[in-house]
Amino acid sequence: MRYTALGGAYEVGASCHLLQIAGKNIVLDAGLRPNRRGTESLPDLDLLEQLTGGQVDLVLVSHAHMDHIGALPLLHAQYPLAPIYASRATRRLMEVLLADTLRIMERRMEDAAEFPLYSPQEVEALLANVREMPFDTWTEPIPEVKVYYHRSGHVLGAAAILIETPEAKVVYSGDISVASQRTVAGMRPIDFFQPDLLILEGTYGDQIHPNRKEQEQELARSVGEVVAEGGTVLIPSFALGRAQEIILILKTSMNSGLIPQFPIYVDGMVRTVCDVYHDLLDELPDRLQKYVENSHQPLFWSYGNNAPKVIRLRAEDRITMLIGEPKCIISSSGMLVGGPSVYYAKVLASMPKNAIFFTGYQDEESPGRRLLELSTGDTIELDGEKVPLLCRIGQYKLSAHADQIQLCQQVSYIRPKSIILVHGEGPALQALRSKLVQKHLVFCPRNGDTFDPLAAPEWMTQAQAANVLERITTYRGDLTTDSEGVQIRLEPKLLESPLWQQYFLGYERVEAKLERGRLVLRPVAETERSASEE
Repeated sequence: MRYTALGGAYEVGASCHLLQIAGKNIVLDAGLRPNRRGTESLPDLDLLEQLTGGQVDLVLVSHAHMDHIGALPLLHAQYPLAPIYASRATRRLMEVLLADTLRIMERRMEDAAEFPLYSPQEVEALLANVREMPFDTWTEPIPEVKVYYHRSGHVLGAAAILIETPEAKVVYSGDISVASQRTVAGMRPIDFFQPDLLILEGTYGDQIHPNRKEQEQELARSVGEVVAEGGTVLIPSFALGRAQEIILILKTSMNSGLIPQFPIYVDGMVRTVCDVYHDLLDELPDRLQKYVENSHQPLFWSYGNNAPKVIRLRAEDRITMLIGEPKCIISSSGMLVGGPSVYYAKVLASMPKNAIFFTGYQDEESPGRRLLELSTGDTIELDGEKVPLLCRIGQYKLSAHADQIQLCQQVSYIRPKSIILVHGEGPALQALRSKLVQKHLVFCPRNGDTFDPLAAPEWMTQAQAANVLERITTYRGDLTTDSEGVQIRLEPKLLESPLWQQYFLGYERVEAKLERGRLVLRPVAETERSASEE
């Protein structure tokens, strides 16, 4: 077996992985980078062509977020005979998100002479060829390859993908959430299938999430406070999954009396995704189905006198949202990289009575991340316009990704022989790797890396791989002291040691600790280093 990272390695975006197994070329997801444009946003499809000789046998899609599906039209155009599978909900949501992406690319072409990545015809051809994969059932989409879709708890329709072949067994986690949300139950453990390889997301591999219920209540109270003081709250949100959660959090908080009632306005692609969720009501939790049945109104929209008002916005209504009554606006995109949320942020940010609250992941190069790092009075550039930051800024942890403890727990259930960590920034993957490496062979590839994840690395013989945890080797060195401190210099052959490669490769800093007369070393992830320097 060979694995190749075509995108999504040491980054969040452009997820795309090639498995060459049992004589088959299997592609897992094909997404876009949210903070890039043009060809820079794509996974390496040229490398895919080079490694497969133009033959892709199967494409498996984990869920409908654009960082996992955005390049599928190009992939299908390049390999039109390759069968593509997704869950029923994912396929329906793909229609909405890809149609919106076409509109964005057309608008960018008009504004900046940027050429669209693909055409409406290519999107239509893709969607016509996506086949539905059932959950909780083993299926054989191509000979000698069995596939099982396991609900991953991330968003509606999201799946962890189990693959069984005569050569090896693989689990691709996609994006997973262990904690239950309002619109989707948390992932049940995969304790019934022990794979040779686990390809695991590590988005929050360096963090422990706070209590979700407390975060939801804190968000609701904060929104209520701003509105009560006459301000408008903007919540930039991922259109798929997060926005629906926020609407239900605020509606429930108003209905329970936790916060007073105020109007909620919904803009951007969030509107269409809410409608799709309603169409897929039979896939939502029972309590939401019963709510719709008993209330005789849509799941998200409400206009009645006694119910919290949740109203869809039209483009021509946007200017009126910047004046008038206090309110909350929920709009895409979640990282302020585009969509109506940027339009609102440019105006609302300059008024102290308003607020912008974030509830999800912010890419390190996104405007949302930059805004969170600024102080009141600083200036931020949004859509080419410099804006003074005077409004209230807040961040609430409502992640639909598992944290470090939850990821490690899932690994203990799955019990893989080998692990590849993807879908995370470097510090997050380093921190997660440090928790797993004592019991597993763990790889943190970069985009373009291709290797056999079941074979011991070049620096490790089979015997060393089997005994890497038990081996004790002595390496000698020199110790010097001066006015600046203590310096320890060990012999260069330490760098060639399997123990060093297994535990310290890829880390820029090592921590030394004296324990009972021995000097003990451990790798320090970048997040730990940053926290200690603050």
